[in-house]
Amino acid sequence: MNTFKRIGQIFSSNVNHALDKLENPSKIIRYSITKMEDTLAKAKESAAETRCNIKGREKALEEYNAATTRWEIRAQMAVKNGKDDLAKEAIAEKQRSAARAKAVEEELATLRSIQASQEAQIQKLSEKLQEIKDKERTLVARAEHAKERIEVEKQLSSFDCSDAIKRFDEMEERVENLEAQANMTSLSYKTEKEFSSMEQDASIDAELAQLKERFSPSSSKNVPASK
Repeated sequence: MNTFKRIGQIFSSNVNHALDKLENPSKIIRYSITKMEDTLAKAKESAAETRCNIKGREKALEEYNAATTRWEIRAQMAVKNGKDDLAKEAIAEKQRSAARAKAVEEELATLRSIQASQEAQIQKLSEKLQEIKDKERTLVARAEHAKERIEVEKQLSSFDCSDAIKRFDEMEERVENLEAQANMTSLSYKTEKEFSSMEQDASIDAELAQLKERFSPSSSKNVPASK
């Protein structure tokens, strides 16, 4: 599997899992970074092995090329000395060495292609890892904010408004009753005051009438009796 595809799946899966399960975003992002660091270390180790293999095959190629040259010289020497049998053996060895050298060259071409791919992957992975590290705080803050939003939405979706509305209506009714009672009390007090005033006025008028009846000059009762 492609290294970056696998890393992307790990990172995306873990972050989504953290948000869905309301886990600790900082912890899960740190875990993803650790996994990327481990993958990068393994990629570098694999690239180092490839470099070692390339060096080994390059050494083998040098040896096969040297052997090919050596057997070529020996074949020429054998021909010059009229030793065709030795010349044939030298030619056979030369051909074997040349064939081996060609096979090693093909191996080297494959290994160098692998090395180039590995180096490119390591470069991209290193850059991506550094980018995530640089953005770690922002990612954590965004994840925390998303987590809080999910929690708030869950709370709002589970909140039963009917009970709150019922309580509000009851309170409104109580306030209206209190206001009505206050109005009635005010009206009753005003009426009572008016009646009291009227009763007091009537009492004053009655007493005044009595005084007039007793002491008014026009009243016969007020005339002194003759001796």
